[in-house]
Amino acid sequence: MSIGCFKDGTAGRAAIICGALALSAALFVTAGLAGPAVAEPAPSANAKGERSSIALLSAGRMPDGAWRAGLSIALEPGFKTYWRDPGDSGVPPVFDWSGSRNVARVEVEWPAPRRFFDGVGWSIGYKDDVVLPLRVVAQDAGAPVVLDLKLDYAVCEKLCIPTGGHVARELTESAEDAAALAPFVARVPREVAVGEEAAGLAVETAAIERKGDDIAVVARIAGGGLEDVFVEGESGWYFDKAELTRQDDGRTLARVPVADRPKAAAGPTAAKLTVVGKAGAISVVARLDAVAKAR
Repeated sequence: MSIGCFKDGTAGRAAIICGALALSAALFVTAGLAGPAVAEPAPSANAKGERSSIALLSAGRMPDGAWRAGLSIALEPGFKTYWRDPGDSGVPPVFDWSGSRNVARVEVEWPAPRRFFDGVGWSIGYKDDVVLPLRVVAQDAGAPVVLDLKLDYAVCEKLCIPTGGHVARELTESAEDAAALAPFVARVPREVAVGEEAAGLAVETAAIERKGDDIAVVARIAGGGLEDVFVEGESGWYFDKAELTRQDDGRTLARVPVADRPKAAAGPTAAKLTVVGKAGAISVVARLDAVAKAR
């Protein structure tokens, strides 16, 4: 068995994460050799993980006919789990929906995350219990839908612990689940264009600035209560912690250093900026010049 580890630009952190994953895999193989295979019990809507538990929620149909569901991740006190882009020292969750029935696709929505320093670097994710809203599109709108998820994820207090779970349920309408989902749906960033305002925020401009070997994404953001800016790039692009500077005109200049990029980067590149404020969050896709001239 081989273990693949993602590139993150921090060798020490990569060693820690890969070592933990390798240990988990070794324990799994050892357990498999210890005796005859045992049939896996049918999954329920809830599953216990390391220092955490997961559950599938179902709130009923949305106005467009898709199902509104949710993945709840409950954490023990002091633990956190990770966003889709986990930052310097995290592991993103991996979803396997292949066991589902009458499901055309599942869209995972991500509530606005927070940034945490863990002694090695900055990780991005959720320190409290979180529900990831799901939009589930059925193949046959008139037939039952069974959502089946095998989830690999990680939790962390001081060290990253790989864990997982297998959950499944038929989607139904539940007022209780809808109430549990609502605050997390509200925390999902609004997708807007450059210059468009939502949640009291607007990314007015975004560009790559280069001074010698120092390269950063610089965005001019209007609105108050700005807390953080996260940048996700195309394959091979990695970004550090945002530096926020309040300007005299009330706007904020967000400078996000490029930690790594493809050596052959040329021409424009796409980047997603997630801007988090006290009143809400927005998500903006911007086209950036990958080979900006030095200034």
